[in-house]
Amino acid sequence: METLDLHGVRHSQVDEKIRCFLNFVDLPCEIVTGNSSEMKTIARKIIKEYNWFCHERDSYNHGTLIVTEDKI
Repeated sequence: METLDLHGVRHSQVDEKIRCFLNFVDLPCEIVTGNSSEMKTIARKIIKEYNWFCHERDSYNHGTLIVTEDKI
């Protein structure tokens, strides 16, 4: 599964990084946001624009979003 790790990326650069990643990735994929609620909000908004879905990797790892074409 391909992964985009946003650790160390400024919030102002997140939108472009996510869009560049999602334009060429095969789903499912992972976006590592860390624990930043602002970064998660930005990622979820963009994923929704693509009409895709996301969920947290698991109950222990809230900083990784799994992106899928179908709702799980």
